[in-house]
Amino acid sequence: MTSSHGPLLVAVSGPDGAGKSSLVGRLAALLDERGLTVVTLHCYGCFLCRGFPVPPKARETGPGGDGWARRATDPKRRGSRLRRAHAFLDAGELAARIAVAGVRARRRARGGESVVLTDRGPLDGLVKFDLPTRSAAASVFRRIADRYGLTLLVETGPATLRNRGWEEIAGPPTVWWARYRSWSQRLPRLARIDGERSQALIAGEALDRILDVVRDRERIRRTTLRRRHVVVSIYDDAENPAYRGGGALVVGKVARRLAEDFRVTVVTAGRDAGSEERDGIRYVRLPVCRAGPRAGQLLFLTLLPFVARRIRHDLWLESFTPPFSTSFLPLTTDAPVIGIDQGRSAEALWRRYHIPFFLVERLGLRCYRHIVVMNAADGSEIRRLSPRADVQVIANGVEQRVLDENRLGGGQFILFLGRIDTWVKGLDLLLSAYESAAPPLELLIAGSGTPAEERRLAALVAAHGRGPKPRIHWVGYAEGDRKRQLLRDCAFLVVPSRHETFGLVALEGMACGKPVLHFDLPALRWMRDGGDVAVPPFDVAAFGRRMNELATDAALRHRLGRRSGIAAQHYTWDEMTGRYLALAHRLLDSPAPARRPRKRGASWQSTR
Repeated sequence: MTSSHGPLLVAVSGPDGAGKSSLVGRLAALLDERGLTVVTLHCYGCFLCRGFPVPPKARETGPGGDGWARRATDPKRRGSRLRRAHAFLDAGELAARIAVAGVRARRRARGGESVVLTDRGPLDGLVKFDLPTRSAAASVFRRIADRYGLTLLVETGPATLRNRGWEEIAGPPTVWWARYRSWSQRLPRLARIDGERSQALIAGEALDRILDVVRDRERIRRTTLRRRHVVVSIYDDAENPAYRGGGALVVGKVARRLAEDFRVTVVTAGRDAGSEERDGIRYVRLPVCRAGPRAGQLLFLTLLPFVARRIRHDLWLESFTPPFSTSFLPLTTDAPVIGIDQGRSAEALWRRYHIPFFLVERLGLRCYRHIVVMNAADGSEIRRLSPRADVQVIANGVEQRVLDENRLGGGQFILFLGRIDTWVKGLDLLLSAYESAAPPLELLIAGSGTPAEERRLAALVAAHGRGPKPRIHWVGYAEGDRKRQLLRDCAFLVVPSRHETFGLVALEGMACGKPVLHFDLPALRWMRDGGDVAVPPFDVAAFGRRMNELATDAALRHRLGRRSGIAAQHYTWDEMTGRYLALAHRLLDSPAPARRPRKRGASWQSTR
């Protein structure tokens, strides 16, 4: 039987002259328009048939003087050993080519629905060799037929075949059609198509048949996979006033996409323990926030392995949590664990506090066999720290917007948007650069953080905002319509961070057609040549000069803003979450490797 998870195999069968190849081309174009990945395979027999055609002088006149040659398909020659070997060779090559086409389809589909179209199938092989029903070669063709999800038999009359180039030496069409009708009754999932109509009607009916099978497969797949349980854990949450960062937004998008095929639970932090169901997703909150943001993170990392033992799951996605990032979760569960690097900050905390959190982080990373990072620079670093891990680079996405040419280059202020964390987000560097450059536009800072960080920012704003008319404004947390208005009305964004994993706010600004000024961090180089302006890391004077240049040159902002908007169109939520869904299917649909018993004295790394 065909698998509902692999590519759908569809054969277009019928005698030569039935228009099979042209129909395959039409169907491929129509299926591609409907968002399906299509791989076409033209099967003209085995390599012997293609390389050694029967020469005219070797053709034999059949008995009775009917004028057609006795070829390998003559019933009088059906029992020859050479002919049986030829049938096995033909079936073997067909199976091999189908397997290769299936691999190509899976790679191109990236977890989506795919179709492999062949203009010849097992039915054509059975008719060509006219094998005995119980012969071994016929059994091989029938096993290949079981892999096909659908066989379309294009039925045409003798007159139509002759008009399309049917040669009389191939035999009377009535003989061939008798074989097709005989064998078609023995094969599964076969649909007959009237080939006497116009090509458009034939293609339309064939397309409907294929789409019906695709929908049935999708319904079966969803019914089966919804029983599997995927858990996503993240400390950050949209209702956590101390963070409410981009990580919570990304996890929310990923969880909703996974919920299309799986049962999903999100484990996050909260002030009180409890659970709720929202948008078909179960949310479980661990009561750690009352301990404060720093102690709460440590408690969350401590509790997570115990929660993983309590919640039955088939797959766990763990968004790394500072300060250690990893929680050694793969050591506490037999299910696959995907580490998501959205907040690996041990190196930054070492530079800030001189506490070697990175030692624990590096040890923990070696436990993970599957890690997702946001950018190529972090991907290279993770591969160096954990050589055995399968590292996937999956960028963040953004809601797509239509660029308004009339607004490009405009704007009333410079905008910083993000979590208030003075050192990590480089707010002290930003305020120093703004004060020294004194650009003509005012600076707006939008965001919230812990009470201590907000007090620190307020003191900095007061120190740098002296004068009769303040030019630096902290407007607090912005979300929804207020956030969209700030992005729409600003002249450009500033991202002065000392440490970033992706910079989702920068992508949101680019989608609105706004240039982005930032330090040239490796993690932010995905913006390169996308309407961004990069300066050497932590060069406050250079940052101020470029800030002043952007604030005074509307034409430059217009040009960079258009490039930003175009670049942002390559980062869609559908594409990003689709990659997570494909990764989850790859881990859950594949059989789990057998775990080898731990030997005395062996490293714990050898047990996974």
